[in-house]
Amino acid sequence: MADMDILFKLADIAREAGDITMQYFSHNAAVERKKDGTPVTEADKAAERCIFERLAQLDPITPCIGEEDDNSRFDMTNLPKYWCIDPLDGTKEFIKDSPEFSVNIALVEAGKPTLGVIYAPALDLLYIGGEKIGSYKVASDNSFERLPLAYYNSTDITIVTSHLYSGGGSPDKLRTALMEQTDARIGFKRMGSSIKFCMVAEGSADAYIRAGRTMFWDTAAGHIIAKGAGAKVLAWNSRQELAYNTNGLENPHFIVYNTRRLGKFKF
Repeated sequence: MADMDILFKLADIAREAGDITMQYFSHNAAVERKKDGTPVTEADKAAERCIFERLAQLDPITPCIGEEDDNSRFDMTNLPKYWCIDPLDGTKEFIKDSPEFSVNIALVEAGKPTLGVIYAPALDLLYIGGEKIGSYKVASDNSFERLPLAYYNSTDITIVTSHLYSGGGSPDKLRTALMEQTDARIGFKRMGSSIKFCMVAEGSADAYIRAGRTMFWDTAAGHIIAKGAGAKVLAWNSRQELAYNTNGLENPHFIVYNTRRLGKFKF
C-alpha cells in the first residue's frame, strides 16, 4: 500500500477518534489522575480504544504504543517498528473547554517517525506527513495542499510555545540569540497540543521550542509532519534529531524550526 493511501486511512481513523472526543467535549467529562499526576478522561480512553481497534484491522502485526496503555512490556531499544498514539493530546486544554487538542498517530521505524497524522477535531484541522512524500494540510473534502503554505509574513519571526509551559527560559534564550543576528521583529504565539508542530510545518510560525516534559506520543506525528515540510526537529542540547527508541519514552528538550526561514541563524 502506498504511503499516501496509508495516510488517508490513518486520517479516517483519526477523524473517528476525534468524533469520539467531541462527544465528551464541553460536557464536564470526569477527570482522573494517573500515577504521574497528569489528567486523563474517558474521552482519552475511548478514543485510544478506537484507534487500537482500527489499527489492528489495518495492520495486525505492528504493535501500538499509546499514552493510556501499559507500555512496560515493550523494550523500545529492540522494537523495530510500532504505532505511536496519543488519542487526545492536550487533555489539559480539553478539560478547560479549549478547542486546542488533537489526535496524534505516527508510524515509527528504526527509531524515527516515517508517517504521521494530526487531527484537531474542534478546529477541523487535519495534517498528514510522510518521510518519502512530504506533508499536507487536508480539507474536509479530502482535497489537500502541500506544506509549507505561503508564509504569513516575510520579515517577522514567530516562535510558538505552550499555553501551560513557558519552557524554563529557553524561548527567551532563542529570542535573544535571534535578536543578536537580525533586526526582524520577534514575537510569540501560544497554542495547545501538537498543533504547534503543524504551525511550523505550514509556515504560520517559524520555530517551536519545548523545555518541558514530553513523551514520544506527544511528538512523533508532529515530528514527521514538520520534517516533511522542511523543518528540523532537534534535541536542544545535542542538536541531534529526536529519536524514538529509548526506554522511558521521554523526549529531551527540543526545538523545531523552519530551515528556510531560520536555517542561516545560530542558536
